[in-house]
Amino acid sequence: MPTPNEVTQIAVRHGRDKKRNNAIAAVLCGVLPAAALSSHPSSNSIPFHPWSSWLIGVTVGLIWGNAFEYVYHRWLLHESRGRLGVGHRQHHAQIGTPEQAEYVALITSPLNIVFLFVINGIPAVLISSLIGSWGVLPGVFIGWASYLIMTEEIHWRIHMGGWLPPGLRFARAYHMSHHARPNSRYNVFLPLFDFLFGNMRQGKTKVPV
Repeated sequence: MPTPNEVTQIAVRHGRDKKRNNAIAAVLCGVLPAAALSSHPSSNSIPFHPWSSWLIGVTVGLIWGNAFEYVYHRWLLHESRGRLGVGHRQHHAQIGTPEQAEYVALITSPLNIVFLFVINGIPAVLISSLIGSWGVLPGVFIGWASYLIMTEEIHWRIHMGGWLPPGLRFARAYHMSHHARPNSRYNVFLPLFDFLFGNMRQGKTKVPV
């Protein structure tokens, strides 16, 4: 029977593998559509320098990613009774146990990464086709991928005691207060939509069910 230390080592290895595989999937889901969309005949039709279009797109993608993180975490992970909700409740329940690293990932598999890019990409493509902003769209995909990878990496470091740069050290206390009071603070490290929806303040102590 494995010792608690061996269980922790196995969980950390599995957690790192999951984080790495999710990051690879996010890179592919960001770079491949961005490369394909860059060759779209209308990609340079908006009145901006191509680099400006990419910069605007990345900014939109990062903000969109922050918004989706809020929606995904608040309603799909915390309010859902389905598989996503059950998995996330496992994450909350395993804090401080030898197996916690196994459940740190906010997104459970590369396949779910692909699914999230599809459900975000379809409306993005439709909006771009309606307003003629194809030149911005490649940057949006890169912004999404960057935000997802950053969120998973920072979330891992918060829970596993990893190094955080000076500007993000507040995120550990901010996010762990979410675990103490799960009905608030749904953004992990950039509380933009927590602020917009009034969820930056600490909620009531609540045990997730």
